[in-house]
Amino acid sequence: MKKNLLYFLLILLLSSCGNNRLTEKVITTYDNGQPAKVYYYDAEGRWVSEADYYDQGALMMEGPIANNVRQGEWTSYFPDGKVQSTGIYEGGLRTGAAKIYHENGQLFMDGFYANDFKCGEWVFYDEQGYEVDRRDYGPCD
Repeated sequence: MKKNLLYFLLILLLSSCGNNRLTEKVITTYDNGQPAKVYYYDAEGRWVSEADYYDQGALMMEGPIANNVRQGEWTSYFPDGKVQSTGIYEGGLRTGAAKIYHENGQLFMDGFYANDFKCGEWVFYDEQGYEVDRRDYGPCD
């Protein structure tokens, strides 16, 4: 009896793990056949993330989707795979901390967004990482 119960629990566990897999759907492609935009759906058919690609196949941008809009942390990449920027979306709008990088990996801009607009103080850096400017974009209300 215990053996049958353990066997049943093992099958249940393994079958539930498979439900966490995402289904990929290529939305658009480049003329060369490479995917340009890919949507990912959960087991219930909900659109849960998106990825955009450069024409040679490298990942350009990725992030989560909720209620059919960007939601959570998104990351964009240079064609060589290095991070180009990170930012937070709420309800499809850029909101919160944002970081943009030079191609050499050094921080380029560091600031905040509120409802898709820059706000607060933004700091700008040169390719060696030295601060070169500060700008105040007003309150983040």
